[in-house]
Amino acid sequence: MLLRISASAGAIVAALAIAAPASADLTAAEVWASWKALAERSGQTISGSETKSGDTLTVRDVTMAMETPTGSASGAMGDIAFTENRDGSVSIRLAPEYPLVVSTTSEAGERVEMKMTLRQRDLSMTARGNAGAIAYDFAAPEASFALDQMLVDGQPMDMAMEMSARGISGGYTMAEGATGRIDGTLNATTARLDMNATNPEDGSRFKLVGEMTDMVVSSSSTVPAGMQTTDLGAMLAAGFASTGKIAHGGMAYAMDMAQAGESTNVAATLGPGTLDFALADGGMLYDVRSTRGQIGISGSALPLPRIDLAFDDSAFSFRMPMVRSAAPSDFGLLTRIAGLTISDGLWAMFDPSGQLPRDPATLVIDLSGKVRLLSDLTNPAVAQSSEAPAELHELNVKDLRLSLAGAELTGSGAFVFDNSDKVTFDGMPRPTGGIALRLAGGNTLLDRLVAMGLVPADQAMGMRMMLGMFARPTGEGDTLSSQIEVTPDGQVVANGQRLR
Repeated sequence: MLLRISASAGAIVAALAIAAPASADLTAAEVWASWKALAERSGQTISGSETKSGDTLTVRDVTMAMETPTGSASGAMGDIAFTENRDGSVSIRLAPEYPLVVSTTSEAGERVEMKMTLRQRDLSMTARGNAGAIAYDFAAPEASFALDQMLVDGQPMDMAMEMSARGISGGYTMAEGATGRIDGTLNATTARLDMNATNPEDGSRFKLVGEMTDMVVSSSSTVPAGMQTTDLGAMLAAGFASTGKIAHGGMAYAMDMAQAGESTNVAATLGPGTLDFALADGGMLYDVRSTRGQIGISGSALPLPRIDLAFDDSAFSFRMPMVRSAAPSDFGLLTRIAGLTISDGLWAMFDPSGQLPRDPATLVIDLSGKVRLLSDLTNPAVAQSSEAPAELHELNVKDLRLSLAGAELTGSGAFVFDNSDKVTFDGMPRPTGGIALRLAGGNTLLDRLVAMGLVPADQAMGMRMMLGMFARPTGEGDTLSSQIEVTPDGQVVANGQRLR
């Protein structure tokens, strides 16, 4: 429960903190006016008492606030000074730290309040350009964001969290108009997360420490004027778009969990990787990729003192429409882990004599297609409805691959679905298309599993009979192939033999 609250609150705070400093021009007054305009465009308010002295506009006791469907967020930013420079730029001096308060309601109906502090000592920020197209540069030796206190229904929780970064530099530009646009970059030599929490109900404890190096963040957002910022579906329909990318040179984390007298410890290191995300064109994208991963797991409940895993590279990508549409939209799903190895101790638990090849394993599932949404997935009521929220129109199996213990299964294919016919296949849209499969080393692996006593001989015989129905030898040693097709009249055919 604590983690769900932290995640939802983090999204609120990020939106509030990022949108606060936005826009500028050649005069201090225009810079401040632009900040207020962006806050209003984003569904926030920002205000303070203005005093002009020479080339400096000082806004004292600045406050900002925003309302969300489940709560609110506010911050007291102190005094902000905008100083006009001779080169036409405007220097901006912010308070070295200021508090933020987020209030929200959890899924269980609990009232949650979080008090936090944003620290940005020695931050330098300069704005250049004109009222319609502004560019900012900023740098800071260090900045941090800390959770100071968390209350649930008025009761303090044992939870602490701090996110920090060092060697910070970057910039962003803002173009105003009927549709505002913000493009930005952020660089940090290191970024760190420290978190620990104790559940008062059962005494379970959680601790996480993670660090990322050579972080580079780029983002671009389009914000239409008058947009309803509390409804994601309405935002996307109005033309809101946000895309971004995080690249890093490597990361490491350690996680400790304890519950009911049992403990689990996880330590991991990853090589360079990326995270791409987008909310645009009525849909979403999430794409994360990592290289050279090493993971160690230990704990009192494990059968071994330590389990070690490693992989060469991994990827997970998900693309999906989010709003209802009259025509089908593209979707995609990719899961890939290549060069996966496990420690010898784990192998020895089920293969002590080393009969199975211990070559690195690979799993790839790469799908794409078209789906038509019948309801907005951004509407919480969809999860409670018994009606299907979407129709599947096309499915492309771009790549299917599993190599493990000396055997490899590969495949590819494509299907289209007739949603007007849900009779032929008993309630599901009638598919038409086919898939080609190839299995190398399958019989050899089955023989080894029988010899090890992991698969009974009679079950192995049944598996071979099943394979004989769907596959045929290719003449290339222990290799089988299968071509499975679904015809327009509803027949299912495997290698020319009708199965249905």
